[in-house]
Amino acid sequence: MPLWSLDDWQYLERQVVADPKGREWSVALMDVLGQQGDPDMPNSLLELEYASGRFFTLIYSDGGALQWERGYATLPEAKTAYDRLVAAVADGRVNPAQPVYREDLED
Repeated sequence: MPLWSLDDWQYLERQVVADPKGREWSVALMDVLGQQGDPDMPNSLLELEYASGRFFTLIYSDGGALQWERGYATLPEAKTAYDRLVAAVADGRVNPAQPVYREDLED
C-alpha cells in the first residue's frame, strides 16, 4: 500500500474520464506552487524556477500510476490543454494506457 496517493494532491480541476474501452482515468490540472505548505505568494526565485512549467496536466490510473505529464507556463494555456485532454481521453484520441512523459528533462 502506497504511503501517498495522487488523489491526495490539490488540483485546480480533476475528473475521472472513461476511455472508449471503458477504462477510467483521472485527468487533472494542478499548480505545483499551490500545494499545501507552499506560501500564498511564492518568492520570485521559486516562480522563476517553475516559469516553464508551473501548471501541469496529468493523467493517472486508479492504481496511482502516472501516465501523462505536461507542463505549462500560464494557467490559461494549461486550462485549454486540460479541457482538450479530457475530450481526447473520452473519445480515444489519447490512449492513457501508453504513458507519455515530459521530454524536456535533463539527464
